[in-house]
Amino acid sequence: MLIETFALPLLLGIFIALLACRLIEWIPHDIDLQESEWIAQILNEHLTPEALKAMEHPSQETLSTAFRFWQWPPLSATNALCTICTLSVLTLAFATHPSNWQSFFWSIWGAGLVVLAFVDARTKLLPDALTLPLLWLGIVIQLFPETRTVGLEMSIIGAVAGYLPLWLLAQAYRLIRGRDGLGMGDLKLLAAMGVWSGPFLLPQVLLLAALLAIAVFVMERVLRRSANSFHDERPFGPSIVAAYFIVLLFTHSLGTI
Repeated sequence: MLIETFALPLLLGIFIALLACRLIEWIPHDIDLQESEWIAQILNEHLTPEALKAMEHPSQETLSTAFRFWQWPPLSATNALCTICTLSVLTLAFATHPSNWQSFFWSIWGAGLVVLAFVDARTKLLPDALTLPLLWLGIVIQLFPETRTVGLEMSIIGAVAGYLPLWLLAQAYRLIRGRDGLGMGDLKLLAAMGVWSGPFLLPQVLLLAALLAIAVFVMERVLRRSANSFHDERPFGPSIVAAYFIVLLFTHSLGTI
């Protein structure tokens, strides 16, 4: 009986962990493919055929055939860390949500956040192809009593609270400084967190994420003696995701969510 109880979550956890490892390899590859197509289109419009032949750039066929999604994830430190993070999130999901459906959807949500953090760390992008489905999934589950987390009304308020204030701040920064200070992917990620957990966690997540980002910057300067400027672009998604899990775990331990 004990084996049957834990067999399904274990198999589901292994499958989701393998899928997460594959996604953190495939999504950056897909981004590179789109960038290659964009560059090729520009070159075709502005260069002569002779100049195009003289230049070597990967074709769409080369990039698409060089990578297959349904392959076993390669052994690497990144995939090992992704597996550990994913399994930890899944364990937390099944330990804190007694309902099977709640555990299942929180597992999808948590694994998706892990993938987004790794992809952002590698590409400095939070792709809409993953962020938006997670956001809409959080809204859909509010429609059913057995899966809802904060209710539909608080979920919508959380989405607005996660996106609109920082969007206004980002637009003001762009007008003043003439460049972007916060990516739109970060705002969509925060909106998705507001959908799943409501608006009240967001200030804590933002504050902790900012502190984590500053700590990472200081460690890079001290340990690696990096010469990068403070104004250089850095991924903020991993700090947001880490802060969200810390705040969520702390609020669960207090019984406030």
